[in-house]
Amino acid sequence: MGNFTVMPRLGMTMTEGKIVKWLINEGDKVEKGDYLYEVETDKTTLEVDSLYAGILLKQYYEEGEDVPCDLEVGYIGEAGEEVPEIEKVVVSAESKDGAAPSAAPSSSERSAPTATPKKKAAALEDDGKTYDYDLAIIGGGPGGYVAALRAAQLGVKTVVIEKDVLGGACLNRGCIPTKALYTSAKQWQSIQNAGEFGFEIEGAKFDFAKIMKRKDKVVKQLTGGVGALLKKAKVEVINGEAKMSKEHEISVNDKTITCKYAILATGSSPLSVLRNVADGVEIYNTDKLMGLKKLPKTMVIVGGGIIGCEIGCIMNSFGVDVTIVELLPSILPMVDDEVATYLARHMSKNGIKLTTGVTVDAIRKEKAGYTVIMSDDNTVKCDMVLEAVGRKVNTDAFEALGVDMTKRGFVNVDEFMCTNLRSVYAIGDMNGICQLAHAASEQGVAAVERLFDGKTEAEEQNIPSCVFTDIEIAYIGLTKAQAESQGIEAREFKFPFAANGKALTMGESEGFIKVVTDPRFGEILGVHIIGPEASTLIHEAAIAMRLEATAESAGTTVHAHPTLSEAMSEAFLGSSKGALHI
Repeated sequence: MGNFTVMPRLGMTMTEGKIVKWLINEGDKVEKGDYLYEVETDKTTLEVDSLYAGILLKQYYEEGEDVPCDLEVGYIGEAGEEVPEIEKVVVSAESKDGAAPSAAPSSSERSAPTATPKKKAAALEDDGKTYDYDLAIIGGGPGGYVAALRAAQLGVKTVVIEKDVLGGACLNRGCIPTKALYTSAKQWQSIQNAGEFGFEIEGAKFDFAKIMKRKDKVVKQLTGGVGALLKKAKVEVINGEAKMSKEHEISVNDKTITCKYAILATGSSPLSVLRNVADGVEIYNTDKLMGLKKLPKTMVIVGGGIIGCEIGCIMNSFGVDVTIVELLPSILPMVDDEVATYLARHMSKNGIKLTTGVTVDAIRKEKAGYTVIMSDDNTVKCDMVLEAVGRKVNTDAFEALGVDMTKRGFVNVDEFMCTNLRSVYAIGDMNGICQLAHAASEQGVAAVERLFDGKTEAEEQNIPSCVFTDIEIAYIGLTKAQAESQGIEAREFKFPFAANGKALTMGESEGFIKVVTDPRFGEILGVHIIGPEASTLIHEAAIAMRLEATAESAGTTVHAHPTLSEAMSEAFLGSSKGALHI
């Protein structure tokens, strides 16, 4: 019995390919590895090779026709064999814009999945009216202020309305202040480990008040810098609480301003889910923690996600007895399982207590401190409770506007961040696509370029994520399990930092780099790092994946010695032609 040759997925965002030219005629003999046809995707033209030997008995599609990924293109069998019929799928212009194909696929062996394209952004129209501003942005965080800067580059009259301090949660209460504390914690760890490098340091101590003062100085410098950038770009900034109940109009500071377009960039706030909390119990969230005056002796962190693990490691470094309580079976459920397990072992070794698979049922106030009661009836006594279970959308500014919300409570947007209201866009945490500062910035730029630079196609990039725990974690793309759940064949290769010379000289040989690839084409599907400078190294993977480099081409690129980047090279080589140093 013969075999179908199907339209391959030549990229993670590819949904169909065009047959440019058949390189083998019907009736011709085919060897495994022979090129069958040229296929054109949205980015390039490639030759597709055969996985089977035999005779090309049937070409189901002609040159110039589009074929959805994973559907039958041809049939390879033996002479005289009966060729199965299929129902061709015609990819019309409408189907490319979001409608279903004109016919459902059928096969004697399987039913292939069809991709569901994203909703396309509506065409923009000039209403001919005059407004105070071309663009009004509600929220001056990393999404809002970056969108404003890009708009200014395009000559757009722009205003940013911010009710608090420029920079949003990221600069003031999240990314930046926590990394300032993280850096101080790492410095303290280095002092404590100085003996390994031949130094004797006696009587070393830290001043937590000075650590917090330094954190505040860094934050002030950066928020001031944002203000200076907006001023230089001639973007007007209004400090006040905005309210938007209809398109093109915003109320702020007892007056109404008009705008042709609006971008909602109101961000999110810490979510609270704790119940049965006794009177007198003070629950900290991440916002409140940034104003901490004195370190507690013992601390329970509710939530073992990125924020909980980062804060837990920081506090543990400063000598706080930390317990992390996580509802799910493991900490960091969003990262590769092996990476999460590795970090969990490291944290436990350093004295952090990890309690997973349980919830906090109640918190009692004692004469000294609190008692946290968990769903498995175990209890933990502590001086402080930090709740780090996620974030919720800030909706106060647009509750009466009428934008569509998803079932999960986020603003529903299209590929350019446009809401159901054609003049209103929503970027950053509030749309729930990717709650990271750099994602918000990129979304802001995409929205502005759609509105004012004629951009008609949105690029769907892989977004890198970083976790600043004792051992840094960074990841991009898919895990092997995620790829396989999507029907993508995948394999993985792991290279340890213990085999990297620079890591050994630094005294930071823990961890590894894991590369996930498609074994057929060598496409890099994902990269997962736990180890030194993971947050820097991950961008080599981000660039390689965006440029659709194969694992082999990334691995054979010359890397300087001795560097941590050599570990990236070895990981890519290991997932292709073979690593050299392991």
